[in-house]
Amino acid sequence: MAKIRRASFDSQRDRLADQAVRLFAVSDYASASMAAIAGQCAVSKATLYHYFDAKDDLLFHALERYTLDLESLAQQCLMASQGGYLEHLIRQFVNAYADAAHHHKALIHDVHHLAQVQRERIRGIERQIVGHFQAAILKDFPGLDGCPHLGATTMSLLGMLNFSFTWWRSDGPMSREAFAAELITLWQGALAAKVSIVMSERQSLADGTEPLADGAAHVAFGAVR
Repeated sequence: MAKIRRASFDSQRDRLADQAVRLFAVSDYASASMAAIAGQCAVSKATLYHYFDAKDDLLFHALERYTLDLESLAQQCLMASQGGYLEHLIRQFVNAYADAAHHHKALIHDVHHLAQVQRERIRGIERQIVGHFQAAILKDFPGLDGCPHLGATTMSLLGMLNFSFTWWRSDGPMSREAFAAELITLWQGALAAKVSIVMSERQSLADGTEPLADGAAHVAFGAVR
């Protein structure tokens, strides 16, 4: 019975935190009162305070739970895939992001309102997610192992995903499947081109020669023909 009550308590906390973040997405976090949040959640202020001590507790709970879910999803994709790791990861994340614009707005605009230890907790989970994406890239494109700036490449991919909420709607003309396919085509071509460039540069170093000035562009376009 105690476990059932605990599960019900946790479920209600999750629901309240999710509704609060939805409110923050359409109004200003700093000016949102606990009364307004209670109204958004269709509960009394007393009920809201039963589950959370303050507004920042709501924000932290929502963002920690969301980023942990994403980190777990990324881990599952890496373990479940038999090749095509990045493709699987992109498809799963597009699906997860489709209904989570409110969380992404909060991650971008509201994290600075949290205490430092809470901010570091969220950023630490985000760094784990970046690590999983980089691992997927290396599994599919091992030629990039040891490549400088691979972190920047990984962050560029995640940037395209994370900021898609600013323009993409899953119920619009581009479906989840179509958006994922577009990203996959783009990034598989770009990473294949990057492998070709890196291999060409490494071969030039081994031969003691200088790559041609237009060699990188030639290899890049040739890789995606």
